[in-house]
Amino acid sequence: MLISKANVKAVQAAGELVQDVLITPEEIARFNEAREAFRVIKSLYWAHVVPGLGGFSNPVVGELERQMEAVVFSTRNFLYPNRNAAACHNATDVGGAA
Repeated sequence: MLISKANVKAVQAAGELVQDVLITPEEIARFNEAREAFRVIKSLYWAHVVPGLGGFSNPVVGELERQMEAVVFSTRNFLYPNRNAAACHNATDVGGAA
């Protein structure tokens, strides 16, 4: 099911050229849930884990932070760059009410 499709051409333009994006409503929901769960994890991490490990002087804190950043970067912040595809979605595209 198509939510948004951007035709990408090899032309010089100001801004960012993006790849075609095919995202189902279920995928959008899963990415949004994952993004929210990650926010909760980060909040707990900063409120309890970092102080419990003695702050930034502990190398484990730095390594945990690097690993969390790797998750964000490898998922492109849980598909955040394509968030506008969801905003453009029309319920009639998936058989819903207009």
